[in-house]
Amino acid sequence: MLKTLVKIRFQGLFLKSMMGSKKKKLSIGKMILFSLLFIYLGIVLVAVFGYFFDLIIEPFIASGYEWLYFGLMALVVILFCFLGSIFYTQQEIYGAKDNDLLLSMPIKTRDILLSRILVVLLLNYVYEALIALPAIIVYYLHQPFNGLQMLIFIIVFVTLPLFVLALSCVFGWLITMILKKIPSKTFITMVLSLGVLVAYFYLVNKMPEYLASLITNGETIGEIVESKLYPIYHLAKAISDMNLFSLIVYLSTALIPFVLVIYLLSLNFIKLTTSKSGVKKGKLKQTDIKTNGLKKSLFMRELRHFTSNPMVMMNSAIGIAFTIFLAGALIVKSNDVKIIVQSISPLLQGTLSEWLVAGLCLVIIGVSSFNYISASLISLEGNRLWIIKSLPLKTKDILDSKLLLHIVLCIPPAIIFSLAGIYVFSLDIVDALIVILVPVIFIVFEAIFGLLINLWKPKFDWVNETIVVKQSMAVMIAMLGTMAFVVLVAGGYILLFNEFISAINYTYLIAVILIVLDIFGYYLLNTWGAKQFAKF
Repeated sequence: MLKTLVKIRFQGLFLKSMMGSKKKKLSIGKMILFSLLFIYLGIVLVAVFGYFFDLIIEPFIASGYEWLYFGLMALVVILFCFLGSIFYTQQEIYGAKDNDLLLSMPIKTRDILLSRILVVLLLNYVYEALIALPAIIVYYLHQPFNGLQMLIFIIVFVTLPLFVLALSCVFGWLITMILKKIPSKTFITMVLSLGVLVAYFYLVNKMPEYLASLITNGETIGEIVESKLYPIYHLAKAISDMNLFSLIVYLSTALIPFVLVIYLLSLNFIKLTTSKSGVKKGKLKQTDIKTNGLKKSLFMRELRHFTSNPMVMMNSAIGIAFTIFLAGALIVKSNDVKIIVQSISPLLQGTLSEWLVAGLCLVIIGVSSFNYISASLISLEGNRLWIIKSLPLKTKDILDSKLLLHIVLCIPPAIIFSLAGIYVFSLDIVDALIVILVPVIFIVFEAIFGLLINLWKPKFDWVNETIVVKQSMAVMIAMLGTMAFVVLVAGGYILLFNEFISAINYTYLIAVILIVLDIFGYYLLNTWGAKQFAKF
């Protein structure tokens, strides 16, 4: 039974993300395509980590801190595995949807728990391989090692993910307890996901600075690791110096927490996976019942559906987060931005204010083009579409509510960015209106375009909602189409029109074109679009 459960968990881990349909089986061609994609990503990550370790190994060897090389390798493995598996651990062990079903069957609790742990452990080994293998290859190229050193490295490779798994199980339990006390799980998941995304971009931006500091301050970092991170120090010494005492110390710190966590999980698995939420249920009163108008009710329905899935929000509305982030960065780094603008102003034809207006408009619509909410709203109805079609509602009202959702969610962040640009560059009233209105007109066009594409290429037969915003044809066309429009607008002026028309007049021309497209697109939505919706 354990073998069968493990097979099912592995299929859920690797195949579910590839399947876009509930009925269609995964084709061999698609499996090959995804396999090649995973191999490509693996090669890229191995190359990145290999480059990182190649930069730091020689300074560490020269300064006598060769062991710190393996200490940093272990720290990167722990961090990468922990961040990559903590949410999956929480979902797989504590929050799996089939817990009640499996526990009701004549299956040993031990087998259920082990099947989940083995899948998470496999994921950690994959993450570790992407880091540890290039690290040991780089080390061998600079400092050949003997058989005993290789054996110790293999022992560390096998046991290090066990410690990470214990850590992930503890934090996964804490997340589960917190989520049980908080009504809005979607909001918390969204905040955590955005936090990880911001941390990623921050680390990428600061990586050259950190590398330089790491190379020049290796001795100081080594002293910190030796005094504060005792298990990591012994892990590193065990590999670099082939110190068997350090190996025993490291193994005790890695294996004891793992054994203890697994033992506690085995004792409390049923209680942990079947305990109910601690959130108090409110009592419905007559005064709590409120009624809304038809259009507001339809809009609120769309809003609740869209915000119920954090992965859908993250994938189809990432431009909203980018817009707010860039608006804040523009204000915080306003002096640096002004210096850059002043340095390139002599190269520009026309006044600086004209280019500022055109540039701000282009940046805002460029970031907004990462939002493709409307391109997924028809498909997200799935097999529930018949419910709304069976109600005595006009098709126009249904389509307008979906259109309005995209507009209401995307326009406020764009206006915030516009106001930030107006404040930083002290634009006059006319320029300020242009910087506000042009992105708004573009967002309306983007919303209409996405909804029309989704009516043309809907995807109702999906395994989960995330498939709609990641793999559907409508989202792909809408995303590439809006991005292509932005590129054509910018490239068209630079390559073709800059000698014939000023930047500000070109901005006016684009605004007029967008208004025409908005009017025509809305007309098309209420004629062809309504007929197309009636066919579903």
